Amino acid sequence: MQERTQARFTPPFTPARRVGFTLVELLLVVTIIAIVIALTMVAVQALQNQARSTACLSNQRQLALANQSYATDNNGRLSSPRTDSSAIVGSGLPTLPNAWVDTNNTMCAGNKETDLTLERGALWNYVGANSKAFVSPQDPTARRDWSRTLPPTSCPDGRVRSYSFNAFVGVGAYSFTLRCDDLWQFPDPTSPDYPDAYRGSQFKTVSMSQIPQPSSTMATITEEDPNGQNMQGWCIRVRPPTGLAGDWIDTPALWNPGRVNISYLDGSIAAPNIIYKELEEIMQPNPNAPPIHFAVELGARPAHRFMSGIMLPGIVRPEIQ
Repeated sequence: MQERTQARFTPPFTPARRVGFTLVELLLVVTIIAIVIALTMVAVQALQNQARSTACLSNQRQLALANQSYATDNNGRLSSPRTDSSAIVGSGLPTLPNAWVDTNNTMCAGNKETDLTLERGALWNYVGANSKAFVSPQDPTARRDWSRTLPPTSCPDGRVRSYSFNAFVGVGAYSFTLRCDDLWQFPDPTSPDYPDAYRGSQFKTVSMSQIPQPSSTMATITEEDPNGQNMQGWCIRVRPPTGLAGDWIDTPALWNPGRVNISYLDGSIAAPNIIYKELEEIMQPNPNAPPIHFAVELGARPAHRFMSGIMLPGIVRPEIQ
């Protein structure tokens, strides 16, 4: 009888199970994670910058509306863009009761403004007696300690004010020839190329009714000063086109890359993208130092023309820009 044999089952070959990653795979994973983290940080930083810019513009809206409210309570008269109530020596001008902030006898050591500077200003109560409304969260030189500071020894740990008011607005109470910050004559009526049609023009803007286009007229701007202050109103030199042009008496802060944060007299806000690379280098030749004053924009001067157009539209016209 034939013997039957049962076939023995032989399983297929199974390699040993691998545990972990190879070095190449680990490096790839680490690289991917690093890229994701970098992209996330860039996105977060952009969002933070946008949030700070929005808060800065919100402060400026509040200041512009405060000036409106002040005018309503004072027979239409706006606050002065000057930052001191004292008259300039030899100017023949009386003291100003309506400086929007007042540095007269309110400064501490090193000519730093204090909380008293803000509190004695015409707009203090109109911003709800809130010192934070005067400081931009984009300002790297701004105060970080909100303890109340008083002269002569109690100084803040940074600037208490990041904004300036338009020096063409709220001026001319004493002489219509004093057209910028109640100090200077802009445009210069003695210039030989000053258009005849504009000689002797009234530039008073003491009250809101004397401003032809409030919704297009700048109220506030962020300003950084190489001296750590930003004294007096913000001004640029407006001249006829055949004279010296593109002269920035004051330069804006450059905290918001390429943009200038501003508010208008009606309370609207904007951040126009006007600071191109070449102009930024002129305004801030040393990136580690604040922007300089008295910068001159060369060539077609598009940024200067834009700013000239919002200083006092309807009075400062294109013919004298």
